[in-house]
Amino acid sequence: MEFLKSTFKVLLFVIIIPFILLGCSKKEYSRTDHIIVALDSNPTQLDPRLSQDSVSNQIQRFLFSPLLSFDKDGKIILVLAEKWEQTDQLSHTIKIKENVYFHNGKELTSEDIKYTFQSLKDPLLGSPKSSMLKDLKEIQLNSRYKLTFILKRPSASFSECLMIGIVPKSTSKGFQQKPIGTGPFKFSQYKNDETLELIPFKRYFGKSANFKKLIFKIIPEETIRILELESGGVDFIQNGFSPDLLPRLEKNPNLKILKRLGTNFSYIGFNLEDPILSNKLVRKAIAHAINKKPIVKYILKDLVVPSNTLLQHNHWAHNPNLEKYKHNIQYANELLDQAGYIDPDGKGPLPRFSLTFKTSQNELRRRIATVLADQLSSVGIKIKVRSYEWGTFFGDIRKGNFQLYSLTWVGISDPDIYRFIFHSNFFSPKGLNRGKYKNPLVDKLLENASLNQNKDYRKEKYQLVQKILASDLPYINLWHGVNVAIFNKKIKGYKVYQNEDLISLSKITVGKNP
Repeated sequence: MEFLKSTFKVLLFVIIIPFILLGCSKKEYSRTDHIIVALDSNPTQLDPRLSQDSVSNQIQRFLFSPLLSFDKDGKIILVLAEKWEQTDQLSHTIKIKENVYFHNGKELTSEDIKYTFQSLKDPLLGSPKSSMLKDLKEIQLNSRYKLTFILKRPSASFSECLMIGIVPKSTSKGFQQKPIGTGPFKFSQYKNDETLELIPFKRYFGKSANFKKLIFKIIPEETIRILELESGGVDFIQNGFSPDLLPRLEKNPNLKILKRLGTNFSYIGFNLEDPILSNKLVRKAIAHAINKKPIVKYILKDLVVPSNTLLQHNHWAHNPNLEKYKHNIQYANELLDQAGYIDPDGKGPLPRFSLTFKTSQNELRRRIATVLADQLSSVGIKIKVRSYEWGTFFGDIRKGNFQLYSLTWVGISDPDIYRFIFHSNFFSPKGLNRGKYKNPLVDKLLENASLNQNKDYRKEKYQLVQKILASDLPYINLWHGVNVAIFNKKIKGYKVYQNEDLISLSKITVGKNP
């Protein structure tokens, strides 16, 4: 069935695209005054304090500058911070750059920094990022451009807490409708389900963009997104297409393609409070019933690297000796029998039980979910795939309203991410432990690792955590993705970031398509 769908899609492109291209104006290919980026969904939030999804984060990077950030290679760099030093185990002192202005013309001061982080902890705001700042005790203002973060306890990963976009102290209730930051672009207009337009900020403290407008065009339907890219109606797409379309796009003389293995990790999440999925034998049976190889080869076209942990194989804390769940139908059936879920009619059509698998309306994710459902049916598990508009889907996951789902963590760097995802103090919606996983030993290991800055000590603890998680199986680990950017050749100088960040678009030059 998947082969037939792929074949039909290719035939559709072969038939339709020539007509699209014939009708394409040369002006679309040659325009240099604005860049159009295709997205598959709306951002859920423009306020950097309230968002959790990758689309929102990608857009916010153009509007809001953080104190620190990652460069394209995952190394920490200074952005608003001119100097950052850890004066003792509990104190981080920041000297911010002078003559930095918000989009409303007001100068950035240390008071704005303090306000941003205090508001994150304010229950009235209800920020999902508040849990990241549990270790923050207070913020002392030293001068107009200098402040000190004082922690309750040592934190080996506090630098990542300083990567949130800074908002002005004067933020009002209408901030979501007209966000104001210090980023390279400022907000122009937003039409839900259509476009979000940004214009270069002329008083930006860095180099200003050399084009007049950056437009994000929301196109949920993949076929339309690709047709727009082919025709010149869209200039840029990153990871927003099915891999089986890549060979065709590679033949297009107007397009350039860049690839880079990313730090983005895809997984299947379990609701561990569900009466069926709370049984570890069931989770292990599901893991053994899933065969990743055909998905990787035929659907993802090897644009992912299978993984059995959140961390890439070359990460300093990666554990290479973890329990592997090889595809084994017979063993999966035995595990389900041991769990007490006997197949009611052997090889007949009746299932052992039914589960609902939630996903977004992204076509690639729907296809993968359908294949997973087919694979699980071979051991008597009936999967009902339900796809939703992104905001609805993500809202359900944050609320714990699911049995099974699949998502991707974007930009994994410090292994302290394990604490935010699996520590019992970080249950969703305030934290990121969406499946309600709880293990006192894991809690203790993660706390100890977060307090100690010795790399060897942390490595030992995180490798043990990975071993326990591989046995408890709160997730089914899938793969790390390859980031693929496809864009009009008139765009010069774009760099693919490991964490899927699009901020490099602010530094490109735009010339005529050769």
